[in-house]
Amino acid sequence: MIQATEVNITYKGDGKQTTFPYPYPYRTGSDIHGYLVDETGMETEITTNFKFDNTNNVYTYPVQGNAISSNMRIRLSRETPLQNNIDLPDKIPFSLIEKGMDWIVMMLQETIYRANLAPISAVEAANQASLALIYAEKSANEAQKSANEHERALLQADEATKQALIAIEKAREAGNYSATAYAASAKAWNAANTYNYPDVVAYTDGNTYRCIGTTVKGEIPSSSVYWVKVTLDGENFFEIDEVGNLMPTISPTYSSRFELDSNGDIMPRIIIS
Repeated sequence: MIQATEVNITYKGDGKQTTFPYPYPYRTGSDIHGYLVDETGMETEITTNFKFDNTNNVYTYPVQGNAISSNMRIRLSRETPLQNNIDLPDKIPFSLIEKGMDWIVMMLQETIYRANLAPISAVEAANQASLALIYAEKSANEAQKSANEHERALLQADEATKQALIAIEKAREAGNYSATAYAASAKAWNAANTYNYPDVVAYTDGNTYRCIGTTVKGEIPSSSVYWVKVTLDGENFFEIDEVGNLMPTISPTYSSRFELDSNGDIMPRIIIS
């Protein structure tokens, strides 16, 4: 007669113990199943690296390897198949007894199914709801992170644009001043001198020229094939903007036709004949 109602027993791991007694009645050793339980209560059925001793009623896990740690538990459960394995002779009253046993097993199966159906659905619904909350929170965090990154990228792009415009203007100013300084450092052209490559001279039109010939004498730089212009011609009071319009430059340096008045405005240069 079976009097014990328990079918499960749980042991806490200690990193040393690998054998666990099963103290309750059972049909056969194959009905004893082991489950690993983590800190959250999640169970994983043990399917390998175990054995059950029918003589001593002891479950061994793991057979090889390290024992389960203190943050894990192992649950042993008797899971007897809901089926009638009794095969009696096909004669009365044996056939009636076997049929009665079959009906009892079928009723047990239906009762367990009905009892487990609602809890399983509730647990599954709770799990799905929990996962939905986790994913929703994760999505919200990712959305906020993306928004922050987008805003930061816009600010950085705006700052980069400002710095690029400043750099362009500084480069233009540097080019203007460099051209003026280069022209000012060249000696004035003299018709009586003989020039050879790479001599550089300043001519009366405000431009600087480099000689590309040898023994060049008396050749006017602005019209001779032996001279080439090497610097800006100084006419930098106006420039073409990004849409192709003619605009005054921010930092003009020299022009043979224009000059800055006392207010800093561009005015036609007075030509003294």
